[in-house]
Amino acid sequence: MEHSTMIKTLGGAKSLADALRAKGIPVADVTVRSWTLSGRRIPAKYWFHIAAVAEDRGEQISFEALAQDAAA
Repeated sequence: MEHSTMIKTLGGAKSLADALRAKGIPVADVTVRSWTLSGRRIPAKYWFHIAAVAEDRGEQISFEALAQDAAA
């Protein structure tokens, strides 16, 4: 699954940014939105936190899935 698809699965850029900020991770909506652009990926420093948001929401997005897409 591509990073942009993962962001959509987690409710979109605004929803994900809100969830990250709720976990104490300072990130702007526009930053998360930029990760959905063609050729862009989610920076590795956010993967653990995004995997935690996914787990909280019952979604199957793991740290490993984020890494696999980045390597592809």
